[in-house]
Amino acid sequence: MTLKEISVSGEELRVILETGYILREAARFDEAEAVFRGMMEFLPESDVPQVGLGTVFLQRGDFQTAQDICANAVQTNPESLYARVHYAEALLFGQRREEAENELREIIGTNPDSPHSQTAKALLEAADLICPQ
Repeated sequence: MTLKEISVSGEELRVILETGYILREAARFDEAEAVFRGMMEFLPESDVPQVGLGTVFLQRGDFQTAQDICANAVQTNPESLYARVHYAEALLFGQRREEAENELREIIGTNPDSPHSQTAKALLEAADLICPQ
């Protein structure tokens, strides 16, 4: 049986993705990575499992890998504020502050009332606490 022959509903995909996030929050990074990599096979056109995988590497402290994965997610879906805010977060923690700030400010300017803009604002505020200019 090939991957294309497996039928999975949208609801089942959502539950599997949520499982990946729960595993990540439980610091079970290897399992979370496996879930997100598997979901990338099922949803190759979606930035969501890519960002999930990127956030696993963020929490592991592997900021370069997180940047690379989140950059790919942005390439997959350039309009995704979700992918862009996590890419900017990876840049910020990877000590690429100016690039991160530019991306975060652009996200806020695109849609100031979105939840992703709220996250971007929080990251900008945290950036001043983490690494003042």
